[in-house]
Amino acid sequence: MLGYGLSEKIVSIIHEEKKAELIITVDNGITSFDGVQRARELGIRVLVTDHHLSLARLPPADAIVNPNQQNCRFRSKNLAGVGVIFYVMLAFRAYLRNRGWFTEHNLPVPNMSRFMDLVAVGSIADVVTLDHNNRILIKNGIEKIRTGRCCKCFISILQKCRRNIAKIDENDICFSISPILNAAGRIDNMSLGVNCLLSDDSEEVESLVNELINVNNTRKEIEAQMHSEAIRDLDQNYDLQNNNSIVIFDKSYHQGVVGLVATRIKEIYYKPTVAFAVANEDGTELKGSARSVDNLHIKDLLEKINSRYPDLLLRFGGHAMAAGMTIRRADLARFTDVFEKTVTENIKQGDLSNVWYSDGELPSRYLVPEFAEYLLSLGPWGNNYAHPTFDGIFTVKHLKLMNRHLKLTVVYPNSHFEYTAMIFNATRETRNEDFWHRRVRLGYKIEVSEWRGNKYLQLIVENYQILE
Repeated sequence: MLGYGLSEKIVSIIHEEKKAELIITVDNGITSFDGVQRARELGIRVLVTDHHLSLARLPPADAIVNPNQQNCRFRSKNLAGVGVIFYVMLAFRAYLRNRGWFTEHNLPVPNMSRFMDLVAVGSIADVVTLDHNNRILIKNGIEKIRTGRCCKCFISILQKCRRNIAKIDENDICFSISPILNAAGRIDNMSLGVNCLLSDDSEEVESLVNELINVNNTRKEIEAQMHSEAIRDLDQNYDLQNNNSIVIFDKSYHQGVVGLVATRIKEIYYKPTVAFAVANEDGTELKGSARSVDNLHIKDLLEKINSRYPDLLLRFGGHAMAAGMTIRRADLARFTDVFEKTVTENIKQGDLSNVWYSDGELPSRYLVPEFAEYLLSLGPWGNNYAHPTFDGIFTVKHLKLMNRHLKLTVVYPNSHFEYTAMIFNATRETRNEDFWHRRVRLGYKIEVSEWRGNKYLQLIVENYQILE
């Protein structure tokens, strides 16, 4: 794998095979010092478009567009990489239009709204903060997909995942389109996903989507195995009670999946987590993905580590909640100690307590599909614009184990109304809980499910407490 970012190796390939005169980066490049310098030496101009936080120095590119670099006056600082390049394209279109270029070449002015589906999918996949601007971009993109005015591969994926295209929301993109398209870059060759996005031939799209689904199934198997091994290793060999951070590595870990595993480990233990995999052929370097908790800016934390121990991190970059880094394999133990020490210095009491927030108890008259659909219409929901969550006491009437999921049938107090409550990806402890005919307090979201043309309300359980 060539990895992510504009490396010297990638620049050399571009120069030799493509004879390029200009390189435009998307969603990377702000820390690609060596790659950009190599391009300059070869006479290739470089335009960096990125949204990752910049370091104190910038790469020697011909131009840099990044709302998160110092002194940038662009108001929307939360754009994903796809959002940044979208605005660059908007500005370039305006420039050409003002110069009369389209008229001169007898070409129509491009309708940039045709790309809103790509902007929406990319922004949701990157879990961007849903500020006012991002909500507008994503909402418009979702509407494009709902009406079928989008990439053919999106429609194909949604159909194969049995989603109602006319009513898809951010969750359908997050759990259907994004992982299937991303799987190619994680496990196989990312060109598979790119070709699928670019193709307008129905038969070709069908074939490529089937390939992507197979790759994603492989990704799921790899992730599940890595996750299981990581949990077992942590339970047996890690001082989870006294450590404020987690650093895991195994030579069998897949480089393209460590970020997903780090996310799941962080969610379980709610500690800043770094998962490493072997990064190069001789095994001398490790590439890691970090996931943080609220109130701990992980990229700033790595900046502090780099300032104090300038020989430890070979490369790093990222956001407040997620980051990546490369270290020498021989430095793994040292990095683990330094990371733990630096995390401990920068957290406050309570930062490692995972608090679940509720909007309160929902009266039974609102536990109906119509209210769930109303909430859906107020979306998109997501990072920093959380979907409303509720809590209440129910009695469990029935339960069914469905692979790793638990399906509960619950009854609202003092009524005969029954609801389906789903606990997705239940832990081993949760699956072993005695829920039968118990009173439980559930923390949940509501959504509408359809079966054979009938709508019914479903509770998506995020938290629970057995009362008696």
